[in-house]
Amino acid sequence: MALAGASAHAEYAGLNYYIERPRLALDLSYRMESDDLQGPFFSTYNQTRTLNERFDIETGGFIYHPALMTFKLTLSPEWQQELDEYDPGTEQTSDTFLLGYDIEMNFMESKPYSLDVFARRQLSTLTTSLATTSDSESDAYGATLRLKYPVLPTTLNYVHTTIDQSGFFNAHEVRDDAFLNMRHNRPSNDTTFNAIWRTTDRTSLGSTITTENLFGILQNLYRITPDNRVLLNSSLTIRDSKSDLNSESGVAFSSSGIDLSENLTWRHSNTFSTYYNLLLGRDTTDNSSIDRTLVTTIDRASATAGLSHSLYENLITTAYVGANTTSSGEDDYGGALNFSYQRSIPWGTIYASLGQDYRITERSYDVRYIQVTNEAHVLRTGDVTLLDNLNVDLSTVVVTSPDGSIVYARDIDYTLERIGRSVRISRTPFGAIANGGSVLVSYAYLSNPAYDSSTYGQSYGLGFYLWTAWRINYLYTRSQEDFISGIPPDTLADTTRHFVDTDLEWRWSTTRLLFEDIDSTTGVSTTRWRAEENLLFRPRENVFLNLSGYVGHTVFKDIGSEEDFYGFGANVQWRVTSWSKAKIEGFYDEIDGTSIRTKSMGAEARWEWFYGIWTGEASYRFLNLEDLNSNQTRNRNSIFFSIRRALF
Repeated sequence: MALAGASAHAEYAGLNYYIERPRLALDLSYRMESDDLQGPFFSTYNQTRTLNERFDIETGGFIYHPALMTFKLTLSPEWQQELDEYDPGTEQTSDTFLLGYDIEMNFMESKPYSLDVFARRQLSTLTTSLATTSDSESDAYGATLRLKYPVLPTTLNYVHTTIDQSGFFNAHEVRDDAFLNMRHNRPSNDTTFNAIWRTTDRTSLGSTITTENLFGILQNLYRITPDNRVLLNSSLTIRDSKSDLNSESGVAFSSSGIDLSENLTWRHSNTFSTYYNLLLGRDTTDNSSIDRTLVTTIDRASATAGLSHSLYENLITTAYVGANTTSSGEDDYGGALNFSYQRSIPWGTIYASLGQDYRITERSYDVRYIQVTNEAHVLRTGDVTLLDNLNVDLSTVVVTSPDGSIVYARDIDYTLERIGRSVRISRTPFGAIANGGSVLVSYAYLSNPAYDSSTYGQSYGLGFYLWTAWRINYLYTRSQEDFISGIPPDTLADTTRHFVDTDLEWRWSTTRLLFEDIDSTTGVSTTRWRAEENLLFRPRENVFLNLSGYVGHTVFKDIGSEEDFYGFGANVQWRVTSWSKAKIEGFYDEIDGTSIRTKSMGAEARWEWFYGIWTGEASYRFLNLEDLNSNQTRNRNSIFFSIRRALF
């Protein structure tokens, strides 16, 4: 070790700093975009032409000694000339200069403690295929402190970010993030602590939304037996979220909670195991506006015990019993028994399932509004997504991104529709929620008068997987509520569901058919079917062709309404030469119903070439969005050229 130290000292002796040979990159691009928005009471058109010139100079090195400080520095001066034409409006020109940079410094990397510091400023353009272009100018700086002590390694990170976004939506966002991670390991247990704090101010479409989120979790895994047959997992979770929509409505929403859970798992043998769960928690929500104050605090407690048994690897039996109690005046207890069977047959595999569950619910509250926090949903084109409860107060609905950092706007990002006593939530084609995007929904709903009831549920399933290509599934479920005591509700819940789906994968084709029928006395009764086809060809060694399409129909039985939806897409990729490739892509989607009538279509053509460290691109994009109910149409066209030289 002394020899190695002497060698390292001799290697850097006399050097107070070292700078690597700089590397150079170039980027020249031109973009022309037009946006035509038409409505019953407005008509706007604007065209933007943008020329960008940028070059990057990157280097690295150390100061005094690599063990003290190393660095990487990138300078990215960028010039932009822009011409904007507005109708109605006037022509505007701009000539801007942005000195982009990226600085990373590492201090004392080989010590038990180290510090990483960075600062970054950049202009980026997001050009996702068949989506609108979005430009963003961001400034960020932060630091990461690492304590590498074996007993308690700790990482503390802080990042401040400012983003100005333009394109399909104009937005300004200021965000601060802090992360803390700690870990302690022993032969018999592992303990971790993770905490995240984030505050965001986002201004978009004339509204400013301020959110603050805090999340922390302390976990401990205790190995009661050395062979890991008996494990105790303990966790303490704290969360706090606040959002404030600064507009005339004065809407504010906040929620906080704490959970303590204990989970004991016991593997008695290779085929038999049991588990025991205990959870204590408290949730507090404040869903207030100028003319309404709604603050709710709910204490929760639950206990569950279950088992799992496997017989000859063909039959798996699971069962559990559990009870829940809340300070909101609703307690329940019950259990379930499920069987899952699987067996090989000459042509493949057969699956069968059977489930029975029974639960008693006791209610002891007056008719009032009950708060629901962070109910998870996925919004897809053509799907019918309903909130989980009836009699929802639409003015209390708050929809956020999964991490809570974005609060979506009603009638801009999503729509709400009453169907009987249920509420349907749907994404809008013009909004910020992607097709298939996940959201969290918080709201208040009006409860029924207090009564006690029992719910008996049953499910039966049968499936086949044949010739490693064809899958067929059928599932029947029914949940029936019976009145026990109290004030009888107008309608007891009774829901029956039949679900059949099948898909066939054969060579270059994948076909899927789906049918679902739901009869519900308290929800929405629907019948729907959907057919999908996906074809993947490779007619030549250098050509790929992908064709897809879907069609479906939904009937709302209670109100006699129907909804049709269909769409198709195509994607061709062609390796033209050894130094170039081309791509053509297009899609069309349509929903035709009573409350939702939309059309969207798009196309893209792109050609790329590359030679050594040089690359080039030429592309054209077209996007059309149409809302037939509001009679609004949006057309966007984009032409883009670029030449780039990679860092070298």
